[in-house]
Amino acid sequence: MKRRAFIASTAVLAAGSGCLEGGLGSNSDGDGDENGSDENDESAVELATVDAPGSEEGTIRVPSEGQIQLVNCIRITCPTSRAMLSRVGEARDELATAHEVGPDGDVHVVTVVDEYSGSASSPSELSDWWAEQDGDWTLAVDEDGALFDTYAVTGTPTTLALDGAGEVHWRDEGGTTASNLVNGVEAALEASDS
Repeated sequence: MKRRAFIASTAVLAAGSGCLEGGLGSNSDGDGDENGSDENDESAVELATVDAPGSEEGTIRVPSEGQIQLVNCIRITCPTSRAMLSRVGEARDELATAHEVGPDGDVHVVTVVDEYSGSASSPSELSDWWAEQDGDWTLAVDEDGALFDTYAVTGTPTTLALDGAGEVHWRDEGGTTASNLVNGVEAALEASDS
């Protein structure tokens, strides 16, 4: 009986702390070279986007010149990643009151699914899953793990506020509030204006 209690408590602890391969979460102002990139054109990662609510099939580049991107890196099997999506949606809505938000806006909110480390889902499965999560912004897939590698994403959810050159101005690992997400984007916007 004690074994079952131990297993159950371990499962709850893992779900509560994010789906980690690395360390625990932190809020960071992005000081230091966390992305290992020098040039936007050479280091930009091209990601396939999914035809889903708020998202169109095609491709995007991360980073994207002249744009701040809020990049939410997830695994669809991670309960903490799924729980974080509602906060990303709240942050997107709040940002839209003060900024042009979208693929061609000043701020682009993107959720990126890691398909490299787990089982791959078809585009229609991802679209259905996205609708179930009430997602309404760009959904992209990191098919080969390039984005996760470039930005040293080892656990999910990990969320980054990037400028157009790919510099990380804010980072969270493990989940945070919508207001912290907004503050991270605002910090990136302020830094890019100076």
